Amino acid sequence: MSSGKYSALSGALSRLKMMDSISDNLANSKTVGFKKSQAAFEARLSEAMGSRDNGLFSLTDLKEGFTDQSQGPLIRTDVATHVAINGEGYFKVQDENGQPYYTRQGNFKVDESGALTTSLGMKVLGDGGQPIVLSSADVSIDEQGNILLEDGGTVKLALFRFSDESVVVRKGGGLFTVSAEDIKAFERPVPEPKLVQGQIEDSNVNMMQEMARMMEATRVFEACQKAIKNYSTLDSKAVELGRLG
Repeated sequence: MSSGKYSALSGALSRLKMMDSISDNLANSKTVGFKKSQAAFEARLSEAMGSRDNGLFSLTDLKEGFTDQSQGPLIRTDVATHVAINGEGYFKVQDENGQPYYTRQGNFKVDESGALTTSLGMKVLGDGGQPIVLSSADVSIDEQGNILLEDGGTVKLALFRFSDESVVVRKGGGLFTVSAEDIKAFERPVPEPKLVQGQIEDSNVNMMQEMARMMEATRVFEACQKAIKNYSTLDSKAVELGRLG
């Protein structure tokens, strides 16, 4: 197979991967606290430098998993247990098995046991690492995350950040995971949290931008398909000429 066909094939496969990223963004354009994924092209230089085949320099690959952490718009709901993050940080939640996750989704609710949970039923953790339990959903939450209880006490809704954001792995649906080792090494409380009660952070996906990216990726994929077909035709002609010779 000619190097040109390899190049066109790698371009087509990269655009298919990009379409997966765009589709995920569009599907979550209305998901609370969702952060859009990004992908970046790279030349496969490491392979090319270790080979005498210069054709490898024309190959491309798509690295996925990047997250655009830009602020999403805040939407007023006037629900007392809804909290939006206006700035950096993640809420820390845990599933029924105690597995921790991080999220920007602040559309919380109070379950039958009084625990503050996410819309998926995950328990929201306070600054002490324990689930937050409330006696009522009618609470007051200040900008620092202090929740005033009916008995006059307070619990703190904690925000966390990571000194190395590369350890934060997208899980899907607005959730992120971090390994236990990296939590110990890089998790830090947000020093000056900015929370807004009665509001939620919307997805930061721009529909028009994603549609434009989709159209561009589709056009490039079609161009790569045509190139592959043309190279196949040239290969066939070369075989025919070889037989005639």
